[in-house]
Amino acid sequence: MNSLYFLIEGGKALDLVKEHIAEKKAVRTAVREMAAELGIEQGVTCRLGGNLLGAIFHGTCHPDFTKPNRKGHSFPKKNTEWEKRFAAAPRHNPVTEVIADAMNIPCTLEYTSGTSHGWRHIGYPLSECGFLYLSENGPYAMWIPDVQAEVSAMEADGYAVAEPAKSFVPAFDGCRRIEKEEWEFLVAQHKLEQKRAAMEQTA
Repeated sequence: MNSLYFLIEGGKALDLVKEHIAEKKAVRTAVREMAAELGIEQGVTCRLGGNLLGAIFHGTCHPDFTKPNRKGHSFPKKNTEWEKRFAAAPRHNPVTEVIADAMNIPCTLEYTSGTSHGWRHIGYPLSECGFLYLSENGPYAMWIPDVQAEVSAMEADGYAVAEPAKSFVPAFDGCRRIEKEEWEFLVAQHKLEQKRAAMEQTA
């Protein structure tokens, strides 16, 4: 499944990525603080929200946590203070939902063929959209599913595709379309600059 990449230079997308970074930073801080209080260096975090779900104790398990499972993961026991704290801990909104909802990007495709109909995901489930950034201060980019390519492929196979996917146009205020390789070049350039700066400091 193909994705489209955009360099974020302004508009709604710029606000979204900055808010997302701030949310992730707050979540990471909360995770570190709880981990330090529990005396753990590793834990289980939620893929979508980033919040702490469980702990990996290298020694005596905390009495408010279950015995380690086969993977060594322990989770807060029901009706304990730690269960309440884990439930109330900050989490960031799933990035695909943030981007898709705000930018009106269809991540599913409804289709008909004769008397039958159905739907399917566009892109990889739970990661159809996402942000890319080298630091809190940018540069920023985002990826979205190539909706037009999926629609064209379905129509070429004889399916009738419904809205909003059918007429979706991937154009957003403040965003400039780039190739994936262009972003990879920016990343490589950034790493090279960091390496050179480090070498100059040690020279």
